[in-house]
Amino acid sequence: MSATLRDILNLLESHYPSAWAVPGDRVGLEVGHPRQAVEAILVALEVTPAVIAEAGRRGAQLLLTHHPLLYQPLKDVREDRPGGQVLAALIRAGLALVSCHTNLDIAPGGLNDYLAGRLGLTGLEVLSPTTRDPWYKLVVFVPVGYEDRVRRALGDAGLGVIGRYSHCSFASPGQGAYRPLPGAAPFQGEVGQLSRAVESRLEFLAPESLLPEALTLLKETHPYDEVAYDLYPLRHPGTPLGLGRVGVWPEPRPFSQVIAEVKEIFGLDTVQVWGHPPRQVQRLALCSGSGGDLLAAAAESGAQVYLTGEVRHHQAIPAYEGLAVVAVGHYVSEALFMEPWSRQLASLFQEAGLALNVMAAAGQAAPCNYV
Repeated sequence: MSATLRDILNLLESHYPSAWAVPGDRVGLEVGHPRQAVEAILVALEVTPAVIAEAGRRGAQLLLTHHPLLYQPLKDVREDRPGGQVLAALIRAGLALVSCHTNLDIAPGGLNDYLAGRLGLTGLEVLSPTTRDPWYKLVVFVPVGYEDRVRRALGDAGLGVIGRYSHCSFASPGQGAYRPLPGAAPFQGEVGQLSRAVESRLEFLAPESLLPEALTLLKETHPYDEVAYDLYPLRHPGTPLGLGRVGVWPEPRPFSQVIAEVKEIFGLDTVQVWGHPPRQVQRLALCSGSGGDLLAAAAESGAQVYLTGEVRHHQAIPAYEGLAVVAVGHYVSEALFMEPWSRQLASLFQEAGLALNVMAAAGQAAPCNYV
């Protein structure tokens, strides 16, 4: 199915809700018309003249970036100034621009979860909660014999997690009754005839953020052509969502090993180290980009090391006792996610039936280097 910009925005909103972005952040559609047709998307950390030129060469109609172009609103669109020059170039090229900024940082499976995964951290927690993911009870009625098929699909989608247990569900027996109308394709029974079926009522805990994908899988897995299900909001505080992550390694490792692994992951020869490097590290906190404001949260989390893109001098000094801060550079801390993100998006669009070519920008380079 061909896609419009509105189709893409709706799908992005379901996975990276704009409501998750921190107050004052500018996310979503920045340039373009919702009815614009899109066949190819170029994913980049930020908009630059080189990225705009690459989008033209590779036939993209949409630039999907992490950093918003209009984070600081422009006072004018003068082409003798960088902001106006880039905005005018986008419009002349007919390129739409959409940004997922702090909502991508916060999202489960987003930028910070990716960094934690690359480091091999386990037992992840949110470093600085900013909102919560409401919980629902999903109830679905399944013919006897198909329960495990549905349980696996919804459990694999992340539903039914209680503490350290996954794929949790409850089943109770019952009888369903229905009369298929003309045009129906009943799993059992005949059109126009009242039918009864022995069914199981399956119940799952479901975070709101996982519902779109889970319901799609449910409809693909369930044997009925019309799936009967209910969603009940719960009086539960919900899953914390927010900036940064805290995790652990199964065994402590020397600080020198941590630094060597960080350099290898980010492709660096040097990193900044602030504070008091510990001899052994088991608990690490991280936040991509400019994470200086979360330094106190990192110290309170019990981490021995806080990994981020950049900190200001007066954020890091005086240093927190027992905590070392490792800064790899703002650009570097986020750029390595653009290729994996483009693959995630390609799968997301494909599952939604949208025929889109999703590409990661190849022409970006760090704006700051050590020489």
